[in-house]
Amino acid sequence: MLQVQRLVQRPRSFESLCGLNPTEFTLLAEQLEPLWARAHRTSLLRDGRVRRIGAGRRFKLDVPHRLLLTLMYLRHYLPMHLLGVLFEIDTANVCRNVHALMPLLEQALPAPLRPRTLDSRQVTPDDAAPRRRLRTLDDVLKAFPEIADIIIDGTEQPRGQPKRKKGDTPGKKAVGRPKDQKKYFSVKKGTHTLKTQVAVTPDGLVVHLSAPAGGRTHDMKVLKQSRLLGRLPLGSRIWGDRGYTGLDKLCPEHEVITPHMRPRGGTLSEEHRDLNHHISKVRITVENVVCKIKKFRICREFYRNELRHHGSFWGCVAGLVNLRMLGRAPQFA
Repeated sequence: MLQVQRLVQRPRSFESLCGLNPTEFTLLAEQLEPLWARAHRTSLLRDGRVRRIGAGRRFKLDVPHRLLLTLMYLRHYLPMHLLGVLFEIDTANVCRNVHALMPLLEQALPAPLRPRTLDSRQVTPDDAAPRRRLRTLDDVLKAFPEIADIIIDGTEQPRGQPKRKKGDTPGKKAVGRPKDQKKYFSVKKGTHTLKTQVAVTPDGLVVHLSAPAGGRTHDMKVLKQSRLLGRLPLGSRIWGDRGYTGLDKLCPEHEVITPHMRPRGGTLSEEHRDLNHHISKVRITVENVVCKIKKFRICREFYRNELRHHGSFWGCVAGLVNLRMLGRAPQFA
């Protein structure tokens, strides 16, 4: 069985294994201890439980080993039966341990604001959206009032074809296929994908993640439904790529900066090319952050989990990226 005490003696190997150095791992495990104890106590006191508190078998994994198991799953996206062999537990126990720790891990990390679903309403900058919980965009803006720029970009992750649910009837145009198959097919990637919008500061701090959308969904539509525009302070600058052309009409209270598009059959002027070059120098930050997120293979490779867990995985990985960016020390609220 993998032992944390032995692995931390090899810092470089330990960092490659789970994405954190031993110091960061130890501090994070200490923050998770009371959260896990409180969550476990709440589970023992739930309605309908028959056994008295203290009865039953003891957990084989303590919090540090449970954290190591979860970080290895996020970092390398190993099959759960292989993780079961490494930690000498059953595959079902691996699944239970990972999904039980994920919400607590996101709570302990400096994770970005992450709405659970996309908002189908027409969202405007002065729309009063409900606020959740330095882990939310509101907290970041209060702690760092000098933030005046938000850089946004969308990224995609491959997934399988959506399966038909029980009771659904096939559509007339696609016999045997679910009606929402086209919703997830990305023409750009040539496969079915999940799209997530990432918003970062110029310093590389992830402050907002959208709920997952189908790969067919346009970047502008994801932005409208992500509840981000209603939370930005007035006068802030929004940096986007060509997919956000026309955003200035949607939110006139903000300064929107997007690259100039080459006219059909024409060429860009020298001035516009220079401006696009300067915009790219600013927007490279979000590209680098997305690269850091996708070093965790659970955010890059073929997604094989349930769709309802996708946002939680991305929230935890973004929190780990923020953790390393913020002075390599946990920034807990």
